[in-house]
Amino acid sequence: DSEALAVLFSAAFNRALEELDGYREGDDLQPLLVCLAEHCFRAGIPEEDTVRWTKAHYRLPSDELLIRETVKSVYRSAKGFGKKSSLTAEQLFAMQMDEFMKRRYEFRYNTLTTEVEYRERNSFNFYFRPVDKRVLASITMNAMYEGVKMWDRDVIRYLDSDHVPVYQPVEDFLYHLPHWDGKDRILELANRVPCDNPHWAPLFRRWFLNMVAHWRGMDKKHANSTSPLLIGPQAYRKSTFCRMLLPPALQAYYTDSIDFSRKRDAELYLNRFLLINMDEFDQISPTQQAFLKHILQKPVVNTRRPNASAVEELRRYASFIATSNHRDLLTDTSGSRRFIGIYMTGAIDVSRPIDYEQLYAQALELLYHNERYWFDSEEEAIMTENNREFEQSPAIEQLFMVYYRRAEEEEEGEWLLAIDILRRIQKASKMTFSARQASYFGRILQRLGVKSKRKTYGTYYHVVPLEVE
Repeated sequence: DSEALAVLFSAAFNRALEELDGYREGDDLQPLLVCLAEHCFRAGIPEEDTVRWTKAHYRLPSDELLIRETVKSVYRSAKGFGKKSSLTAEQLFAMQMDEFMKRRYEFRYNTLTTEVEYRERNSFNFYFRPVDKRVLASITMNAMYEGVKMWDRDVIRYLDSDHVPVYQPVEDFLYHLPHWDGKDRILELANRVPCDNPHWAPLFRRWFLNMVAHWRGMDKKHANSTSPLLIGPQAYRKSTFCRMLLPPALQAYYTDSIDFSRKRDAELYLNRFLLINMDEFDQISPTQQAFLKHILQKPVVNTRRPNASAVEELRRYASFIATSNHRDLLTDTSGSRRFIGIYMTGAIDVSRPIDYEQLYAQALELLYHNERYWFDSEEEAIMTENNREFEQSPAIEQLFMVYYRRAEEEEEGEWLLAIDILRRIQKASKMTFSARQASYFGRILQRLGVKSKRKTYGTYYHVVPLEVE
């Protein structure tokens, strides 16, 4: 093909320059043309192609008559056409290997999995699969059967080079979408989840746009830190719905197996997956809540990949969604604006197929026309208020409600430090609280609306003791 001829001609030209000790403008052109034609002849380049490439070369005059007559005389008198290439043995081997690999296989470097994937040409293997040791050995054996003396190290060198094109799965999927037909499929998808929350559909729409916007890299300073939280009994198909949000082409980048106790792996998941389902959300322990909050709002990943030596900045792709069977599962006393919590009133409809191309085409169209994909303060307030029914009351909060209540504006009550209130509750209830529980007791009082004021020795809270039988 033309690419191979170009390489052969360049090698012949370089060999001619070496033999003539270079060529400078003004020198006699005839010796260079003769030497070049001889090397092209021995390399097996057809006569007309030699003329064409010589005419087009930027360092040679374009005197067609002189070039054509010189090449013709050399090709008529020379012997051994194609018997000796001007290429070195290394160049010939590289060209042989490149031709074999491209003819027999199709390769791509997956930027999400950081693996080279392959599929055989002219076969019934339509899907790309990762290249493993067995595949490496098979490629080497197939090359040897064809007489190409390749070893495993040669195949690895080829696969690690830029001869293998880069493949970005989500960008490839979004780039090939059709035009949106105007039907609101995001609303249709949200309405498959039966619930009594009137804010669910618009909040889900905002979250869905946020997910797609971050796939496109529209906001690299913030993360999609809000997560839908589907709450309902078993067999309501919550997990099936979460998985269905990704099209078949991107299903490999969905997971419901994230372990927050393995922090480095959890951070790598932000780069490896597009959608992470925190299945059985209530199983996340209170000690992991701080790290969960950190993960949700982390815009980039600064970590070391497995088997790598340097820390690098990795792009975040992942958005989160969560499911649970229990209502009382939110334990963060600072608020729950990071979740779109809904209690389902029935099973989700997962039987009808989803037109993924039109669903995501709609999202791209809305983003193209600058529809807001981030949550504003009003929407965050709505989520915080709606999530109150899913908040878990810590034992320390429940005991406060047993022994005290907040003082009204005109009531005398008592002004006490949080630690004093806690000490009295411990004495009365005969329960012991940890230092960590004591440290956030003040935040619980503030969330309950207990009036406070700052004095020299700390913050005092206005409470009224209750008589307990």
